[in-house]
Amino acid sequence: MAVAVLMGGCSSDDTGGSGGSGGSEFDRAWQENYCRQLGAWQRVRNSAEDGAGSDAAEEAGDALVTAARRLSSASYEGAGDGATMLDVTVAALRGDGAAEGRAVEYCATAGFETLTR
Repeated sequence: MAVAVLMGGCSSDDTGGSGGSGGSEFDRAWQENYCRQLGAWQRVRNSAEDGAGSDAAEEAGDALVTAARRLSSASYEGAGDGATMLDVTVAALRGDGAAEGRAVEYCATAGFETLTR
């Protein structure tokens, strides 16, 4: 999380190569942050299903959407079907299991599969 805060002031114009795994160090950092936030949301959501408060799930969802917005356009190629990772993320937050699977697959392709459930 501290990395995301520190990088918040950096320009998002620093895009590296193309492909689902990104190219520059900034792209990789944003991808890792996205995957961390996805895993955090999954854990909170699963806890909420067991009776924990929905406020925590909403906060984790907001953090996940913010992380999705930070991904470079090259990273969006992992979404497939012309969708962006933001589109996939919002659909997952609304309960679309296939979209959640695509988000997890994106993280696996980027090399951050261990950060998700």
